[in-house]
Amino acid sequence: TARLSSSLPVVGQLGRLGCSRHRFSQGLLAARMRARASDPLSSSDEDEDLGGAGGRRRSRVASGANDAGNAAFAPPLRPLTGRSFLEEVPATPPDSPAASPAAPTDAIALPPAASGDDDDGDDGAVFEIRDFTTASSFERITHQITLAAKKWAGLLRRETIDEDGLMSRDEFNHMEFKYELTFQLVRPEASDPTPGASPSVGVDKARSTTDRLGLHTFPMRAHRLQRWFGVHHFLIVSVRGQNIDVDSARTVLSAAALAVQNVAPAFDPPISCFVPVDGGKRRRYLGELMCGGARAVYSVDQRGKVDASLEHLEGLQDFFCRKFAVGATEVSRNLMCGARFTYLADAFDPFEGLDAVDNGTCGDGASCSGRGSSDSEGSTAASPSASSGGAEREARVAAAHSEALLADDEQADPIESMQLHCLWPSFPRDSFVDNATYSELDPRIAPFWKLRLTKSDQAPLPLSKSLRTLLDFRKEARTVRSATAALTANAPKTAMASLSMAIQESLESILLPSDAEMQDLVAQCLTCPISTPSSSSTSPAFAAAAGTAPFSAGAAADLLPRLARLRGARLTTLMAKLAELGSQMRCFKGVVMLWCRVLAQMRHRWDSEQPLAPDAEPPPTGSVSARAVRAEHFGSSCLAQQKFEMLLRSAQVRSASSAGLRMGTHAGATAEEVEGLLLASGAQLLVPELLHPALLTEDMVLQLDMAAASIAEPAERAELCGRELRSDVAAFKAANVGASLEDFLTWRTRLLGLSVEPFPREWLEEMWEAVPAKSAAEQSSRLFEPEREAEMALHYLENIEGTHLLLQVFRSRLSAALEQLSASAAAAAGAGAAEAAPAYLRVLRERAISACLTAFTGGYRAGIQCDAAGSGGSPGADDTNGGGDFCDGANVVMGEVDDFPSEDALQAALQAVEAFEASTRLALSLRAKFPGPGASLVEELLSEGEAAVTSDGQRRIIEDIFHRSRVLAQTQGREAPDGRGVFESLPLAKEFVLSHQPPASADTAATKRMYAEIRERQMRIAIARGFRLT
Repeated sequence: TARLSSSLPVVGQLGRLGCSRHRFSQGLLAARMRARASDPLSSSDEDEDLGGAGGRRRSRVASGANDAGNAAFAPPLRPLTGRSFLEEVPATPPDSPAASPAAPTDAIALPPAASGDDDDGDDGAVFEIRDFTTASSFERITHQITLAAKKWAGLLRRETIDEDGLMSRDEFNHMEFKYELTFQLVRPEASDPTPGASPSVGVDKARSTTDRLGLHTFPMRAHRLQRWFGVHHFLIVSVRGQNIDVDSARTVLSAAALAVQNVAPAFDPPISCFVPVDGGKRRRYLGELMCGGARAVYSVDQRGKVDASLEHLEGLQDFFCRKFAVGATEVSRNLMCGARFTYLADAFDPFEGLDAVDNGTCGDGASCSGRGSSDSEGSTAASPSASSGGAEREARVAAAHSEALLADDEQADPIESMQLHCLWPSFPRDSFVDNATYSELDPRIAPFWKLRLTKSDQAPLPLSKSLRTLLDFRKEARTVRSATAALTANAPKTAMASLSMAIQESLESILLPSDAEMQDLVAQCLTCPISTPSSSSTSPAFAAAAGTAPFSAGAAADLLPRLARLRGARLTTLMAKLAELGSQMRCFKGVVMLWCRVLAQMRHRWDSEQPLAPDAEPPPTGSVSARAVRAEHFGSSCLAQQKFEMLLRSAQVRSASSAGLRMGTHAGATAEEVEGLLLASGAQLLVPELLHPALLTEDMVLQLDMAAASIAEPAERAELCGRELRSDVAAFKAANVGASLEDFLTWRTRLLGLSVEPFPREWLEEMWEAVPAKSAAEQSSRLFEPEREAEMALHYLENIEGTHLLLQVFRSRLSAALEQLSASAAAAAGAGAAEAAPAYLRVLRERAISACLTAFTGGYRAGIQCDAAGSGGSPGADDTNGGGDFCDGANVVMGEVDDFPSEDALQAALQAVEAFEASTRLALSLRAKFPGPGASLVEELLSEGEAAVTSDGQRRIIEDIFHRSRVLAQTQGREAPDGRGVFESLPLAKEFVLSHQPPASADTAATKRMYAEIRERQMRIAIARGFRLT
């Protein structure tokens, strides 16, 4: 035999020569050759029917002259090293029924002419030559496929077949070619009692004819071979980067079929083998199955021109009878048919926002509330009455941000196309008339409708894109040591430095926004509030985003604290707006410029005592009882957001002081709680007015904790809180004359809820005796000094390091994006309705939040952590944040440079956010396209990509969508206007399956099956036929 050359057609020819010379006596090869010689589908007639090329292919026994010529033509094989191929294959007795060329014994049978010994004159005599040094290419390929088949058999024994089936890939190299093997087993549907509806399972089992065709005949998500031939267990052998002609494909197919026979007892159901022809350009395949003394052959081909006589069922039935030589009487009894018409919609109206969804309008602006009014599914939930105050404002804000998902240049629809499949699963011949002039296959009354959508790969993800843009600034941010200093140009000292500065300025003029654009961006930022009022946590949009009924405070109380652990900024705040606009910059210097311009405007407003932002309420703060003082901490947000809130509170306190108002507090208890609480003298306890407590950002809290840790003496450590305690003692004494220390401690613990354990008893007694009675109004010192705190906040913001700034901007953008997507996911289920977000979106939301928390919490940098008491937890909830959360203040106090989490954690988080955003955008688009009864399809389309249409109301809505798509396509010039409806025009594809199924008592190897797919400019026919070998 010959070595394979670089041309695969030569591989096929030489492989057949090798197969001809090595005729294995008493083996399966002789039976295969006899079967091929008598197989009408292997003749040139088959190639001509399917549009293929090639002459008659009859198996033959080579004569001595031919063998001699072949031997002269074939170049020698390269020698093998080590153990020979024949030694690696277990020997099988020559007289065994399972013997095959795929697993040869060490005896190779050759014709007498090839050996030169012809004493007895019998041309059919054979003798054995033991050769352990050479093996033909055919044998080598067969051996490699056999090894892969054994691996697959072992996998089938170990693994459990789920709904998605099982698949395995393998490959091997031979003669500088890489062969790829794909094994696949698809679990049949419940309506299919045995795996397959073709001869591949009919060789040794009889089945009822009513089980052959059904909904499983046209699987939605399956390999094309399953749809063409009905096979469920198959092997595909291909050669990477090579186009295999028909002759070479037959050789490789023979090797695969013989290899599978070596492992045949391990396969249940039996496995069919396929080889692609012509590199898959026409998606042609040759296939074969051998099992139980029967053989099934498969072939498929595609034509670029549609035969008019084969465009309908009547012509296909006639072609089936001629092809398989089946009489009309036999066909009328046993021929079963199935049909599927496919319609395409790939043009849609632009998404109009959540208003179109909530008002129940279609994409074309027409109201859909009247569609399907007689259907029980046509009723929709009434919109709730508009709420007042902050809840209504927050709902509008959430809706506006949801619309931003598809605004401006981001309006590309996430749906590329929709396909509607109208199915007639199984019916006997002559049940429907379908010919060139008339058809009873009306898609409107098809028994089954199934809708399938294709997602657009080019659909934009603006939120995820903005996050990746910020990540690209990391390298540039590391060079910025101070935000203000980065914008200060140093005078060049050399000519080269002057040239470099000129080049840099020219580049920056391209990347940076103009002065007018920058002023507009600054104005957008200053119109946003610095903080979000705490009442927003009960808004309907965010309550629905948590998956519960609207107006539920507990719903948002579950979602928002989890987002707060990211330590970013709430949606609609100034910090979130800065992060959003910063992500639109083309370089990090643009982010720094915007940051400094906004701070310059805020400093100007602070100096001129103008309102800093349109905040009506002070930012929420709260004290931590375990710390034993009234000093309040800001909410769980990034340090920059806390500094902005500190600046706002400073402006509010200063403004109140200028108006003659005292920012004091009666913090402690209500009148009911005070009633009955007596002093030791028996008098009624009076609640004193106290000074405004100190406000602490997380870096200030950490400084106090570090100072306390460095002091060993308890009395000295208590002096860190001495100002507040002395002020409170003086006010308490002024309000309650004759009170004792015990009365003060009782009031502080029972009414204020503060611990006294950190303070030594002796120190408290000395302080009580030393402090005179003085009301808060008479005290000259203040616990909170607005001018000092404002200057410290501005100093931090103006001199923030680049990486520290970028990290907080990124987390703010991430937190706001998740909050925005959560509100949009709730809107996909109907804004204002008492419905939860779709279950699929809730799962993706939880995955995204968990992935982000995994990346940004848990102390990904050793020593940079904050506990609940030290990080300024949410007001009223000491354990909101949990332990180990990331703390921005630690880097400020310790002088360390911030850094992002590991790249793997970041990419995992971004991928989860991208999946959440893509599905949310898809849900919004589906919600706009499927109002009324169609809303019930959204969940299944979102999670599965397909949905069964089960009501007349849904069918009418889908027909309107496809009709509108057809009109838009004609308007865009992609189709010629014809005035026809979607079902009056030709479908995208017609598919028919014809299966001649004999009675259960007949020979099931005679089953015949044909699949036909007819499109506008092409058609494909796939044929499967089984027959007995003996």
